[in-house]
Amino acid sequence: MASASETQFSLRYSRASRLLHWLTVLLVLTTIPAGLVMVQEGLPRALQDTLFLYHKNIGPIILLLVVLRLVVRLIAAPPPLPASVSALQALAAKVVHWLLYIVLVALVISGIVRVQAGGFPMEVWDPLLGGMIAKDEALAKSASGFHELAKSVLIVLIAMHVGAAALHGLVKRDGVFSRMWPPA
Repeated sequence: MASASETQFSLRYSRASRLLHWLTVLLVLTTIPAGLVMVQEGLPRALQDTLFLYHKNIGPIILLLVVLRLVVRLIAAPPPLPASVSALQALAAKVVHWLLYIVLVALVISGIVRVQAGGFPMEVWDPLLGGMIAKDEALAKSASGFHELAKSVLIVLIAMHVGAAALHGLVKRDGVFSRMWPPA
C-alpha cells in the first residue's frame, strides 16, 4: 500500500513539467506587459526599443518552452484530477490547457511573421530565423491583427486558468493546485 506522501507525489506533475510551466508563466507574464507598454504613444525611444527587443526575442523562447512542455506531457502524462472534480470541470480544464498551448504557439508564429514581414530584425534569432519571410506590408498588417486578437484570447485564458487555480488552491483545497506547486 502506498504511503500518503507517495500518493501525494504521484498526484503531482513531473518536476520537468512544473519547472517548464513556471518558467513559461514568468516569461509570458513579463512579455504581455512589455507588449502592451511598447506600443504606447510618447514613450522615450530608448525604453520603447528595449521593450520591443525584449518582447520579440522572448517569443521564440516561449515557443521552445511550449514545445518542450508538450514533449514532457507525452512522456509523463498529467496526474489524475481528484474525484471531487466534476466531468464538466475536467473537460473545461483540458480545453483551457490545450487552448493555452495553441494560442501561445499562434502568438509566437504571428509575432515572427509580423516582425519579418515588416522588415525588422529579430536580433538574437536572425541567424536561425532571419530571411524566412520576405518584406510584405500586407502580410505584416494581417499578422499584427491576428497577434492582437490572439493576445486578447490569451489574456482571457490566463484569467480563467488563474481563477480556477485560485478556486482549487484557496477555496476548495482539493489538491488540484498542489499538482503544479511548488515549481521544483
